[in-house]
Amino acid sequence: MLPLPRPSRAPRGRLQLATGALAGVIAFASGCATAPRAAHSDAAAGTQQGTAGPQTYVPQGADGYHAPPGASASPITDRFALRASFELAAARTFLRLDPTGEPYGGTPLAGEHDLGLARTNPEGRLELMFRMRSRNRMRVDYLELNRAGDATPATPIIFGNAIFAPNQDLHTALDWKVMGFTYTYAFLQTDRFELGAGLGVHLLQASVNANAQTQLASYQTSSAGALPTVALDGAWRISRRFAFTGRAQYFGATIHGLTGSFADYHGDFQYRWRAPFAVGLGYSYTRMNVQAVTGGTLGRLALAVQGPEAFLRISF
Repeated sequence: MLPLPRPSRAPRGRLQLATGALAGVIAFASGCATAPRAAHSDAAAGTQQGTAGPQTYVPQGADGYHAPPGASASPITDRFALRASFELAAARTFLRLDPTGEPYGGTPLAGEHDLGLARTNPEGRLELMFRMRSRNRMRVDYLELNRAGDATPATPIIFGNAIFAPNQDLHTALDWKVMGFTYTYAFLQTDRFELGAGLGVHLLQASVNANAQTQLASYQTSSAGALPTVALDGAWRISRRFAFTGRAQYFGATIHGLTGSFADYHGDFQYRWRAPFAVGLGYSYTRMNVQAVTGGTLGRLALAVQGPEAFLRISF
């Protein structure tokens, strides 16, 4: 700290009061416009003491940007958020269940065309976000899609270890669940923009059940696993009430005869009409592709779900 000049006439108390007031005015002006050069050692001393105006964004420690008191609430400043979405999902399904010990022995099926699964299906989606300090975020999301369909195939179907004869009423149910845990670190962060990168892990579970009552034949199988992803997450505060958020996650690999990939893309515009509530419209695309050629009973399951969504978001 620079030494203050000794008072010549004014009492010490009045001089210290004037010096503090002058430092506060200079710091306030530097936050509203460009910071002026200190004309006196008194102002320089006040600046080194950390005096800042109420509109100045001051980095604190190694974590970088910290929103000042009174900043507009947005996805960049939220410490906690819960989002419930309603999505009109359009699904595409490819399914092949191989008999035990016979890779590629199952019948390739388009779920919507061959098994009568619904092409569109209303679904719900939940997302939970925690922010640790200012740049570290943890996101947890859950997606569940349950569908059933009836069909009368004109040709025999090899469905795992079961064979369904042609011209039989076949009922099929396909349930799919995904829970994701994603950590991101914001390497770019201002009062309007945030961009982060990180890693995620997704727990997937799928079960298939097919039965033909007239033939007294049925087959049921399920599979579960985990897939990692590389994540990119961003937010843009357009104005005091409007914001845009988006994310992209993907990973694909082949290990010991098992090929798997997972992709999740999302973007939305949201309007915060009153804290802590916001509403918005968005679009999501989620795709999974898993194939096993090791002689097991999985075969291949490829599922893509996409569609517009409306959501309610609660945050603080």
